[in-house]
Amino acid sequence: MGQHHYHGQTSSVTSSHASDPSTYGRSFADVYDHWYANSFDTDGAVDSLSRLAATGPVLELGVGTGRLALPLAKTGLRVVGLDASPEMLSKLQVADSNSSVIPVLGDMADIENSLSDAEIADSFSLIICAFNTLLNLGGFDALTQCLRGSRERLLPHGRVVIEAFVPIDQSAIPAISLTPARVASDAAVFIETTFNAMTSQLHGRHIEVHPGSVVVRPWSVLICGTNELDSAAKTAGLVLTERFSDWIGSPFTDESAAHVSIYAPTE
Repeated sequence: MGQHHYHGQTSSVTSSHASDPSTYGRSFADVYDHWYANSFDTDGAVDSLSRLAATGPVLELGVGTGRLALPLAKTGLRVVGLDASPEMLSKLQVADSNSSVIPVLGDMADIENSLSDAEIADSFSLIICAFNTLLNLGGFDALTQCLRGSRERLLPHGRVVIEAFVPIDQSAIPAISLTPARVASDAAVFIETTFNAMTSQLHGRHIEVHPGSVVVRPWSVLICGTNELDSAAKTAGLVLTERFSDWIGSPFTDESAAHVSIYAPTE
Protein backbone atom coordinates (compact mmCIF):
# COMPACT_ATOMS: atom_id res chain seq x y z
CA MET A 1 0.00 0.00 0.00
CA GLY A 2 1.32 3.42 -0.90
CA GLN A 3 0.82 6.51 1.24
CA HIS A 4 -0.01 10.01 -0.01
CA HIS A 5 -0.48 13.14 2.10
CA TYR A 6 -2.66 16.13 1.28
CA HIS A 7 -4.83 18.66 3.10
CA GLY A 8 -3.74 17.27 6.45
CA GLN A 9 -5.01 13.76 5.63
CA THR A 10 -3.35 10.45 4.86
CA SER A 11 -4.51 8.70 1.70
CA SER A 12 -3.89 4.98 1.45
CA VAL A 13 -4.07 3.55 -2.07
CA THR A 14 -3.26 0.25 -3.66
CA SER A 15 -0.08 0.34 -5.69
CA SER A 16 -1.23 -1.58 -8.76
CA HIS A 17 -3.78 -0.98 -11.50
CA ALA A 18 -7.31 -2.36 -11.25
CA SER A 19 -6.64 -4.61 -14.25
CA ASP A 20 -3.89 -6.46 -12.32
CA PRO A 21 -5.60 -9.72 -11.22
CA SER A 22 -4.20 -9.39 -7.71
CA THR A 23 -5.47 -5.84 -7.18
CA TYR A 24 -9.02 -6.67 -6.11
CA GLY A 25 -7.84 -8.88 -3.27
CA ARG A 26 -5.23 -6.35 -2.20
CA SER A 27 -7.92 -3.66 -2.20
CA PHE A 28 -10.67 -5.52 -0.37
CA ALA A 29 -9.22 -8.43 1.65
CA ASP A 30 -9.32 -6.48 4.90
CA VAL A 31 -13.00 -5.50 4.55
CA TYR A 32 -14.52 -8.09 2.22
CA ASP A 33 -16.15 -10.39 4.78
CA HIS A 34 -17.47 -7.45 6.81
CA TRP A 35 -18.80 -5.37 3.90
CA TYR A 36 -20.42 -8.19 1.96
CA ALA A 37 -21.52 -10.59 4.71
CA ASN A 38 -25.20 -9.99 3.96
CA SER A 39 -24.83 -10.18 0.17
CA PHE A 40 -24.63 -13.95 -0.12
CA ASP A 41 -26.85 -16.99 0.08
CA THR A 42 -23.98 -19.15 1.26
CA ASP A 43 -26.16 -21.98 2.59
CA GLY A 44 -28.11 -22.21 -0.67
CA ALA A 45 -24.93 -22.12 -2.72
CA VAL A 46 -23.17 -24.80 -0.69
CA ASP A 47 -26.22 -27.08 -0.82
CA SER A 48 -26.54 -26.71 -4.58
CA LEU A 49 -22.82 -27.02 -5.27
CA SER A 50 -22.28 -30.03 -3.05
CA ARG A 51 -24.98 -31.89 -4.98
CA LEU A 52 -23.43 -30.92 -8.33
CA ALA A 53 -19.95 -31.92 -7.13
CA ALA A 54 -20.97 -35.52 -6.40
CA THR A 55 -17.72 -37.03 -5.08
CA GLY A 56 -15.48 -34.22 -6.36
CA PRO A 57 -12.85 -32.95 -6.54
CA VAL A 58 -13.81 -29.25 -6.68
CA LEU A 59 -11.92 -26.21 -7.95
CA GLU A 60 -13.04 -22.74 -6.90
CA LEU A 61 -11.75 -19.86 -9.02
CA GLY A 62 -11.33 -16.71 -6.96
CA VAL A 63 -11.63 -18.61 -3.69
CA GLY A 64 -11.10 -15.45 -1.64
CA THR A 65 -11.45 -15.96 2.10
CA GLY A 66 -13.10 -19.37 1.68
CA ARG A 67 -16.78 -18.51 2.09
CA LEU A 68 -17.80 -21.42 -0.18
CA ALA A 69 -14.66 -23.56 -0.18
CA LEU A 70 -14.53 -24.12 3.56
CA PRO A 71 -18.08 -25.47 4.02
CA LEU A 72 -17.72 -27.53 0.85
CA ALA A 73 -14.55 -29.08 2.24
CA LYS A 74 -16.39 -29.86 5.48
CA THR A 75 -18.71 -32.13 3.49
CA GLY A 76 -15.70 -34.33 2.74
CA LEU A 77 -14.93 -33.01 -0.74
CA ARG A 78 -11.39 -32.37 -1.91
CA VAL A 79 -11.39 -28.61 -2.63
CA VAL A 80 -8.71 -26.60 -4.42
CA GLY A 81 -8.96 -22.82 -4.14
CA LEU A 82 -7.25 -20.63 -6.75
CA ASP A 83 -6.79 -16.90 -6.19
CA ALA A 84 -4.50 -14.19 -7.56
CA SER A 85 -4.37 -12.40 -4.21
CA PRO A 86 -1.90 -13.41 -1.49
CA GLU A 87 -3.92 -11.26 0.90
CA MET A 88 -7.12 -13.23 0.27
CA LEU A 89 -5.32 -16.57 0.55
CA SER A 90 -3.76 -15.44 3.82
CA LYS A 91 -7.25 -14.76 5.19
CA LEU A 92 -8.36 -18.19 3.97
CA GLN A 93 -5.48 -19.96 5.67
CA VAL A 94 -6.15 -18.18 8.97
CA ALA A 95 -9.79 -19.34 8.82
CA ASP A 96 -8.83 -22.85 7.69
CA SER A 97 -7.23 -24.19 10.86
CA ASN A 98 -7.50 -27.79 9.58
CA SER A 99 -5.94 -27.01 6.16
CA SER A 100 -9.03 -28.52 4.54
CA VAL A 101 -8.77 -26.37 1.39
CA ILE A 102 -5.72 -26.53 -0.89
CA PRO A 103 -4.74 -22.90 -1.63
CA VAL A 104 -3.17 -22.04 -4.98
CA LEU A 105 -1.80 -18.60 -5.82
CA GLY A 106 -2.38 -17.97 -9.53
CA ASP A 107 -4.27 -16.26 -12.31
CA MET A 108 -7.60 -17.84 -13.24
CA ALA A 109 -7.06 -16.66 -16.83
CA ASP A 110 -4.17 -19.16 -16.87
CA ILE A 111 -5.58 -22.11 -14.95
CA GLU A 112 -3.35 -24.81 -16.40
CA ASN A 113 -0.07 -23.12 -15.56
CA SER A 114 -1.34 -21.98 -12.17
CA LEU A 115 -2.32 -25.52 -11.16
CA SER A 116 0.74 -27.11 -12.74
CA ASP A 117 3.07 -24.74 -10.89
CA ALA A 118 1.36 -25.83 -7.66
CA GLU A 119 1.69 -29.51 -8.68
CA ILE A 120 -2.09 -29.97 -8.79
CA ALA A 121 -2.82 -32.72 -11.31
CA ASP A 122 -6.55 -33.19 -10.63
CA SER A 123 -9.35 -33.05 -13.12
CA PHE A 124 -12.48 -31.74 -11.46
CA SER A 125 -16.12 -32.75 -11.23
CA LEU A 126 -17.03 -29.15 -10.41
CA ILE A 127 -15.40 -25.80 -11.14
CA ILE A 128 -16.97 -22.75 -9.46
CA CYS A 129 -16.60 -19.04 -10.07
CA ALA A 130 -19.05 -17.23 -7.78
CA PHE A 131 -20.33 -13.74 -6.98
CA ASN A 132 -19.18 -11.85 -10.12
CA THR A 133 -15.57 -13.02 -9.77
CA LEU A 134 -15.36 -14.09 -13.42
CA LEU A 135 -16.17 -10.52 -14.44
CA ASN A 136 -13.07 -9.22 -12.64
CA LEU A 137 -11.02 -10.58 -15.54
CA GLY A 138 -9.43 -8.01 -17.83
CA GLY A 139 -11.59 -8.55 -20.91
CA PHE A 140 -13.47 -11.04 -23.06
CA ASP A 141 -10.26 -12.73 -24.23
CA ALA A 142 -9.25 -13.42 -20.63
CA LEU A 143 -12.77 -14.61 -19.81
CA THR A 144 -12.75 -17.06 -22.72
CA GLN A 145 -9.27 -18.20 -21.75
CA CYS A 146 -10.50 -18.88 -18.21
CA LEU A 147 -13.43 -20.93 -19.49
CA ARG A 148 -11.14 -22.82 -21.86
CA GLY A 149 -8.79 -23.62 -18.99
CA SER A 150 -11.77 -24.79 -16.95
CA ARG A 151 -12.87 -27.07 -19.78
CA GLU A 152 -9.41 -28.60 -20.00
CA ARG A 153 -9.44 -29.47 -16.28
CA LEU A 154 -13.03 -30.74 -16.23
CA LEU A 155 -13.97 -34.40 -15.94
CA PRO A 156 -16.22 -35.71 -18.76
CA HIS A 157 -19.27 -35.61 -16.46
CA GLY A 158 -18.18 -32.38 -14.77
CA ARG A 159 -19.83 -28.97 -14.59
CA VAL A 160 -18.68 -25.36 -14.55
CA VAL A 161 -20.86 -23.02 -12.46
CA ILE A 162 -20.78 -19.25 -12.89
CA GLU A 163 -22.64 -16.80 -10.63
CA ALA A 164 -22.80 -13.18 -11.80
CA PHE A 165 -25.00 -10.12 -12.02
CA VAL A 166 -27.09 -9.34 -15.09
CA PRO A 167 -25.90 -5.95 -16.36
CA ILE A 168 -28.17 -3.17 -17.52
CA ASP A 169 -27.93 -2.10 -21.15
CA GLN A 170 -24.56 -0.51 -21.81
CA SER A 171 -26.25 2.58 -23.23
CA ALA A 172 -27.62 3.28 -19.74
CA ILE A 173 -24.22 3.14 -18.02
CA PRO A 174 -22.82 6.65 -17.43
CA ALA A 175 -19.33 7.38 -18.73
CA ILE A 176 -18.39 8.84 -15.33
CA SER A 177 -20.19 8.67 -12.00
CA LEU A 178 -19.68 9.33 -8.29
CA THR A 179 -22.22 7.96 -5.82
CA PRO A 180 -22.34 7.41 -2.05
CA ALA A 181 -22.28 3.74 -1.03
CA ARG A 182 -22.55 4.04 2.73
CA VAL A 183 -22.33 6.86 5.23
CA ALA A 184 -21.85 6.29 8.97
CA SER A 185 -20.72 8.39 11.90
CA ASP A 186 -17.13 7.16 11.60
CA ALA A 187 -16.74 6.84 7.81
CA ALA A 188 -18.25 7.45 4.41
CA VAL A 189 -17.71 5.36 1.28
CA PHE A 190 -18.19 6.71 -2.23
CA ILE A 191 -17.97 4.80 -5.52
CA GLU A 192 -16.34 6.51 -8.48
CA THR A 193 -16.65 4.80 -11.89
CA THR A 194 -15.62 5.31 -15.47
CA PHE A 195 -17.05 3.17 -18.27
CA ASN A 196 -15.20 2.27 -21.45
CA ALA A 197 -17.84 1.27 -24.01
CA MET A 198 -15.17 0.08 -26.45
CA THR A 199 -13.89 -2.60 -24.07
CA SER A 200 -17.10 -3.07 -22.02
CA GLN A 201 -15.10 -2.48 -18.86
CA LEU A 202 -16.27 -0.51 -15.86
CA HIS A 203 -13.35 0.76 -13.82
CA GLY A 204 -14.10 1.93 -10.31
CA ARG A 205 -12.74 3.01 -6.98
CA HIS A 206 -14.28 2.72 -3.55
CA ILE A 207 -13.20 5.91 -1.78
CA GLU A 208 -13.39 5.37 1.95
CA VAL A 209 -13.23 8.59 3.98
CA HIS A 210 -12.38 8.42 7.68
CA PRO A 211 -11.50 11.28 10.03
CA GLY A 212 -7.91 12.06 9.07
CA SER A 213 -7.53 9.43 6.34
CA VAL A 214 -8.77 8.29 2.94
CA VAL A 215 -8.51 4.73 1.62
CA VAL A 216 -8.87 4.18 -2.14
CA ARG A 217 -9.78 0.68 -3.30
CA PRO A 218 -9.62 0.20 -7.11
CA TRP A 219 -11.51 -2.49 -9.02
CA SER A 220 -12.62 -3.33 -12.53
CA VAL A 221 -15.59 -5.33 -13.81
CA LEU A 222 -16.43 -6.58 -17.30
CA ILE A 223 -19.96 -5.77 -18.43
CA CYS A 224 -20.90 -9.20 -19.74
CA GLY A 225 -24.46 -10.43 -20.17
CA THR A 226 -25.63 -14.01 -20.40
CA ASN A 227 -25.55 -14.07 -24.21
CA GLU A 228 -21.91 -12.96 -24.26
CA LEU A 229 -21.06 -15.47 -21.55
CA ASP A 230 -22.74 -18.31 -23.45
CA SER A 231 -20.83 -17.34 -26.60
CA ALA A 232 -17.51 -17.37 -24.75
CA ALA A 233 -18.40 -20.72 -23.19
CA LYS A 234 -19.19 -22.18 -26.62
CA THR A 235 -15.82 -21.03 -27.92
CA ALA A 236 -14.20 -22.70 -24.90
CA GLY A 237 -15.97 -26.03 -25.49
CA LEU A 238 -18.79 -25.66 -22.97
CA VAL A 239 -22.56 -25.63 -23.38
CA LEU A 240 -25.21 -24.20 -21.09
CA THR A 241 -27.34 -26.89 -19.43
CA GLU A 242 -29.29 -24.85 -16.83
CA ARG A 243 -29.67 -21.25 -15.70
CA PHE A 244 -31.38 -19.94 -12.58
CA SER A 245 -31.84 -16.59 -10.89
CA ASP A 246 -30.36 -17.76 -7.60
CA TRP A 247 -28.94 -20.75 -5.74
CA ILE A 248 -32.33 -22.16 -4.76
CA GLY A 249 -33.31 -22.66 -8.40
CA SER A 250 -35.69 -19.75 -9.03
CA PRO A 251 -36.49 -19.44 -12.75
CA PHE A 252 -34.30 -17.11 -14.79
CA THR A 253 -36.38 -14.42 -16.50
CA ASP A 254 -35.94 -11.09 -18.27
CA GLU A 255 -36.36 -9.45 -14.86
CA SER A 256 -33.61 -11.41 -13.14
CA ALA A 257 -30.86 -9.29 -11.59
CA ALA A 258 -28.41 -12.20 -11.29
CA HIS A 259 -27.84 -15.64 -12.76
CA VAL A 260 -26.40 -18.99 -11.76
CA SER A 261 -25.33 -20.66 -15.00
CA ILE A 262 -24.30 -24.30 -15.25
CA TYR A 263 -22.16 -25.49 -18.17
CA ALA A 264 -21.17 -28.96 -19.34
CA PRO A 265 -18.43 -30.04 -21.75
CA THR A 266 -19.43 -30.01 -25.39
CA GLU A 267 -19.66 -33.58 -26.63
